[in-house]
Amino acid sequence: METGGPNGAASTGGQASPMKILRMTFFWRKEEHTLFHGWPGEGLCSYVLALVAVFFASVAVGALGWSTRFDEWDVPWLALTVLHASWIGLAYLVVLALVSLNVGVFVVALAGHAFGFLVFYSGLIRD
Repeated sequence: METGGPNGAASTGGQASPMKILRMTFFWRKEEHTLFHGWPGEGLCSYVLALVAVFFASVAVGALGWSTRFDEWDVPWLALTVLHASWIGLAYLVVLALVSLNVGVFVVALAGHAFGFLVFYSGLIRD
């Protein structure tokens, strides 16, 4: 039978159940769950894969934002709506990755946004 423990923690038979520790600061560790439990997995290779995915997602946010700003394009409204929803959904996905508070994820998300701005908004690609 479960009873309430100190500070509202559940306990079983007088022993406190293990609690998950929540971090409130940035940290750097390759064993981290970036978007959901079990991803990217354990090890340096999986961590680097997650960082590459966050980088390209950040660049894609810039690309989708750039592609939805043209009113003069002869594109159906439904296609523009799908582009806009994809842009916002991908941006939220990058924000969810940032919530992991991992410094590596933060750095590559920032670098991806900067690279996306450089390519799509600074004039490297002409309208």
